Amino acid sequence: MKFLTTLLSKDGLTFIFIIFYVVGIGLFITPLTQTLFLSLLPYSLLGATIAILYFHKEWNIKTIAVLLFIFIGSIIAEIIGVATGKLFGVYVYLSSLGIKIYAVPILIGVNWIVLIYASNAIVTKFTKNSLIKILGASSLMIVYDIVLEKAAPIMQMWIFKDNQPPLRNYVVWFLLAIIFHSAIEIFKVNTSNKPARALFIIQLFFLAVIVSYTLFFSK
Repeated sequence: MKFLTTLLSKDGLTFIFIIFYVVGIGLFITPLTQTLFLSLLPYSLLGATIAILYFHKEWNIKTIAVLLFIFIGSIIAEIIGVATGKLFGVYVYLSSLGIKIYAVPILIGVNWIVLIYASNAIVTKFTKNSLIKILGASSLMIVYDIVLEKAAPIMQMWIFKDNQPPLRNYVVWFLLAIIFHSAIEIFKVNTSNKPARALFIIQLFFLAVIVSYTLFFSK
């Protein structure tokens, strides 16, 4: 019982994240289980989201409204982006992220929530200054996206024309991040969440390993 209680604690969840993503790397690098790895991606993202939000403090109407704003706003931006190619560049979503609406996986909105929330949680750990938090967390999002864009086609999430995201992809990503982080600051959503901070860092490392393995070891 004590062991189970520890696993369900904030520190325990961080440990679970580490094990989970190490197993994910194992599934990816093993040819026989790569299909299983890809099929589990939507469930892993959804599960991680539920896990970190379980430890969210101060649930209230403002928090729910801001998270919905991030979800709906990101989905709309992605729909426009895919349809026109004018926001992020010319790209298309592939098969591994599940159900789509207007060619955009619904889970993309969930992923935006996780990344905005978690990057804000990291910067909040070090400062209470709203401007620094907005710019710092948005900059973290860019670092994450640089790695993510390399991993996305490998993991059959999406792919850009010529397999090369244009500069405006990162510019618009940064501007959207600023808008969403500003909403968190304006409505004072408490993102002090240790598992969320851990998830962001672990996922970034996980994606870097996937990219590095593919670049140096995959034939």
